[in-house]
Amino acid sequence: MHSYFYDNQTRRYIQQFIRLFSGFSVEMGKKDNGETVYQTVPVRYGDISRMAAHILKENSENFLSSVPFISCYITDMRISPERRANHNYTNTVQLSEKAIGQPIHTEEGGIDTSPHKYVDGEIGNTYSVTRYMAVPYDLTFSVDIWTSSTEQKLQLLEQILVLYNPSINIHTNSNLVDWTTLSYVELTGTTWSSRSIPQGIDDQLDIATLTFNVPIFISPPAKVQRQSLIHTIINRIHDVDTNAIEDGWDMDDNFSSRLTSYSIVTLEQYHLNYRDQQAELLLEKEIHHAEPEKALVSSTEWEPVIEHYGPLRPGISQIRLRRAEYVEDTSEDIIGYLYWHSEDPKKIVVDIDEDTLPKNDHVISAIVDPQRAYPGDGTLPLPVAGHKYLVLDEMPTGELWNYSTAQPYDIVEWNGSDWVVAFNASANTRRVYIENLMDGNQYEWTGEFWQNSSEGVYRPGFWRLYL
Repeated sequence: MHSYFYDNQTRRYIQQFIRLFSGFSVEMGKKDNGETVYQTVPVRYGDISRMAAHILKENSENFLSSVPFISCYITDMRISPERRANHNYTNTVQLSEKAIGQPIHTEEGGIDTSPHKYVDGEIGNTYSVTRYMAVPYDLTFSVDIWTSSTEQKLQLLEQILVLYNPSINIHTNSNLVDWTTLSYVELTGTTWSSRSIPQGIDDQLDIATLTFNVPIFISPPAKVQRQSLIHTIINRIHDVDTNAIEDGWDMDDNFSSRLTSYSIVTLEQYHLNYRDQQAELLLEKEIHHAEPEKALVSSTEWEPVIEHYGPLRPGISQIRLRRAEYVEDTSEDIIGYLYWHSEDPKKIVVDIDEDTLPKNDHVISAIVDPQRAYPGDGTLPLPVAGHKYLVLDEMPTGELWNYSTAQPYDIVEWNGSDWVVAFNASANTRRVYIENLMDGNQYEWTGEFWQNSSEGVYRPGFWRLYL
């Protein structure tokens, strides 16, 4: 037995198609003052049938149809084999809602709903959506343009036909996970008129017909699962690296009990600000979303927060920074080892494990402003084959950089005789990682600018403590 479902998919295509023909006007004459009178042409769904004709005439032979108007209807729906894909294919995406504040019960017994709105920067419910392969079809639409004169028909056709050269795109809905929402409408044929020579005394309406092809997809229902943010997980690790004993551990200091368990803690009420090998906790109210350039100041000390979950053991306890797009994706985690800060209780020292950083695409000698420094000027050494620099400005004209044409944010390399562009920033939109030998930091190209690959403000759920 199949469960009933109906998502108005074909109906949405029809609605969007009809909207393409709404809002057109025709000139109906002029007023006594010379002002031109325009009439908006209505658009309806329905084919030319006896029932439709009776409805248009209001079930009376004494009623003249009101023209002009446009009618749209489907004439054919057929499978599209050339657009078929693997019917067993599935795709899963993760979505996070904004958090919604909870209504407050007042002392008078009522409910204050003013807080019941989205909270900026806070994560609400998280969902996993599994999408199944859609089935392709081709819809054939006919558009009948009903007019009482050739002049009306010419006005409407001129407005409509100029839009289709030969097609326009349509967007059937605003669902972020609907991978079939985009389609197009292609004009495939025209019929100038449905009549020949008028005969008899019947009113003769002229009907021009346009034919369109619209490729669509009919999608089966998706599977939506709600996910929960992990607060605390306790894992038991029984396989202890005995080589650690040789690194200074005292067998009499209860070695096994100190390494056999970790508490994995996610603090949902705190953001994490990581800068200059130091991390601090930030409340939502301390994040300046509207003024990102404003300094972030933490009001929270680390020790009272951590003591609820377990002791911090310097050099053993970890912090994991989640760089992936989705909260459950651990493939890009950066691991750092924690140490208490000797002076500031609101900060904690982080020693990043370089093996967990992304692989470097380039290793550069320094980041330089080519307008102020050049190789051999005393600040930069004479070039050696393989030397690379990240430049922050356009290259100066002349011999200082051997007439290099590099642009800001490019990486240049000395090949023994010329400075060549090893990385073209303006032509690269993918993530690229470099190591700067001057300061020992790794930098990431975002597609628009360079930034430290691990520094930044991490949302709740995208950083975790391993105590």
